[in-house]
Amino acid sequence: MAMNLRICLFDKAAATNTPFRDIFANLEDVTIVDHCAHWNQLQQHLQCANVDAVAVNLDTGEESPRFMSIQRIAELAPDCAVIGVSGETNPDFIIGAMRAGCTQFVRTPVDPVDLNAALERIRKRHLPVAEGCQQIAIMGAHGGAGTTTLACNLALELGHVTGRRAGLVDLDLQFGDVACAFDRTPKFSIADLCRTGAEIDRTLVETALDALPNNVSLLARPETLEDSEQIHPEAVEHVLRALAQMFPFVVVDLPRAFTFVTLSALNLSSRVFLVSQLAVPFLRNATRIYHALLHTGIKEECIELVLNRSNADHERIKPADVEKHFGRPVFAVVPNDYKHVTASRDLGNPIQASAPNSPARLAIRNLARRLATAHLGADALPSERRGFLGLFAKKRPLAAAAGR
Repeated sequence: MAMNLRICLFDKAAATNTPFRDIFANLEDVTIVDHCAHWNQLQQHLQCANVDAVAVNLDTGEESPRFMSIQRIAELAPDCAVIGVSGETNPDFIIGAMRAGCTQFVRTPVDPVDLNAALERIRKRHLPVAEGCQQIAIMGAHGGAGTTTLACNLALELGHVTGRRAGLVDLDLQFGDVACAFDRTPKFSIADLCRTGAEIDRTLVETALDALPNNVSLLARPETLEDSEQIHPEAVEHVLRALAQMFPFVVVDLPRAFTFVTLSALNLSSRVFLVSQLAVPFLRNATRIYHALLHTGIKEECIELVLNRSNADHERIKPADVEKHFGRPVFAVVPNDYKHVTASRDLGNPIQASAPNSPARLAIRNLARRLATAHLGADALPSERRGFLGLFAKKRPLAAAAGR
């Protein structure tokens, strides 16, 4: 089965141009999200990242505004494919459209074979990870290990280094505080998905996501303890499979407990990050959890040891001691930066916004780049020439967007 593409139609004559919509209406594995006549309407879809491609009718309006719309789409949503649709046969016109940002050009009257070939190229080039999502489950060895902080900031950095949205799921159903880390109050949660009675698919999951303005889409834990009791492992599995169709990376913040829900997430994970600190109580629990993971069937090569809040100058136990104990290398070490991390958590701001040069932030960014390079390849990652400030270009600060 082909990957379903969500396409938004952009057409100045949308109110009367039924034939343009008909081009896409009867295609298999294509969902028309909207038929927009105005830029503000299209912009909302692009900012929420709920479309994979935009089909632009280039046979309405003057040439300059036509190409300007394409440029604006490409700038606002560089990972979104743009399909130019026109009856124009002039090579200069077609080249101009492609230079403006069209990834595909379809000539009218439309040949179905040509259109389907264009859509297939979009699936391959613009959604290369739709069937190869990396789900990263993060579990702490002890209270205060910093699991949620790592999960939130890793998702942010993955979105930053890849230029694509990352999924972030709070599966600590009773006491999770991922939304709090961003100072958000999402309208929906995973509980809303599980009690609808409808089939849980990509379209339904999209309605429950809280799209943060920094390439992260958050699925929050239930609002009440009673709601958390209504969530079943089968529903969680459907949710995670739907998210895997939407994002190249999905980070799942897990509670420190082996429940049926937790096991569902673990069994679907590409990697399991076991987070510990360099202290005896943490490492004792880490050992127990490590062996429990193996006992439940998690492959050893999928389990990664992450040392958080490390302070090499004051700790008796060193990373080398941990490696010797487990008989395998530590995957990542995040240095202790109590001042900036605590301020970030209390204010609901990511570390990368409040303290971009924080040692903890830099370590998590390097971890994200390692993961992204291994999964997508170095050539698929955007240039970092703009640096961190480019992430918030033309956007409100996160705190303002959250209604602080």
